Amino acid sequence: IEYITRQRIYDSQYWKEECFGLNAADVTEKAAIHLQAIGGSYGGNSKPTRFLCLILKMLQIQPDEGIVDELINNADFKYVTALGAFYLRLTGRPAEIYEKLEPLYNDYRKLKFRNPADWKLMYMDELIDQLLKDNRVCGIALPRLPKREMLEEAGYLDGPRVSAVQSIICTPGMEEQEIRNVTIEQCVAGGEKIKALLEEMADDGNTAATEALQRRRKISSNESKEDSQSKIAKKRKNSAEVNFIDEDKDERCDKHENTPSININIPPLQNRNDESRHGQGIQYSNRKKEKKSKEKKYGSLFKSSQSSSVKTRHDVEADKSNKGDLDVNSDEYWNEQRAKLGLKPLK
Repeated sequence: IEYITRQRIYDSQYWKEECFGLNAADVTEKAAIHLQAIGGSYGGNSKPTRFLCLILKMLQIQPDEGIVDELINNADFKYVTALGAFYLRLTGRPAEIYEKLEPLYNDYRKLKFRNPADWKLMYMDELIDQLLKDNRVCGIALPRLPKREMLEEAGYLDGPRVSAVQSIICTPGMEEQEIRNVTIEQCVAGGEKIKALLEEMADDGNTAATEALQRRRKISSNESKEDSQSKIAKKRKNSAEVNFIDEDKDERCDKHENTPSININIPPLQNRNDESRHGQGIQYSNRKKEKKSKEKKYGSLFKSSQSSSVKTRHDVEADKSNKGDLDVNSDEYWNEQRAKLGLKPLK
């Protein structure tokens, strides 16, 4: 217990008057006679309840395990059972806590719980569930408790928790031969019995039972909605597929009716090769003609080839012979040259 809470308990009137010099037997007697509610601190000054005062006294006395077991298994005084369960949760080992507190899930005795501002009605199984799952109960921080699955894997616990509803459902924790003999009708009947028990507990005022019934109704309504939506979607898909197939068939039939019959005579392979070669030759000749016509109109775009510019030996010898007839220094030669240029001859 925290330091501030302990100081408030020490300053309380009930601690000073009733909790001085007590042993384990006196604590159980005080719990059976004086305890009328459980809870932490209440009021504006955060006064501690008698339940907290007796818890602190038990932490000081540190009773034996046998005494704590007798407190937990007490069927006559419910607040004595709550006191022993709370003390075991503060001081016990994890495996021991699960083994000794889980049977109290079958205890449905009513308890008064005092909040800081008001009162609340709860049940013993709710208190045990809070002790095993929550980190703070009655304003006191509880030691860390590992999950049951971890203890099962480590070997500290034998197997999964035996539920109180197991005798009704008859499926979990059974052997293979018994599971084979169980029918679906028996499982459905067990589920209906569970629902009837939850309704009875909800009528008695159990909040956990009412919340469980509300969750079951929400789940069933959501499942029914999902089933209806899936059925509607399947129907739409099937109708769309059927319509698409019918339209496709109609289009194919219309195309087949509207297409005219065409007779194509395909020549043999040799004739086709000859025709292709003949067509290529015609195209080549047409290209040559187009090139010649362009050269005539616009002239050749490229320089004349070397074959046209190079003179043969016969042409060179003829030029030399013509030059040899006339002397370069003679007047006739120069008159010919001037005549070619359009000038008057020399006198």
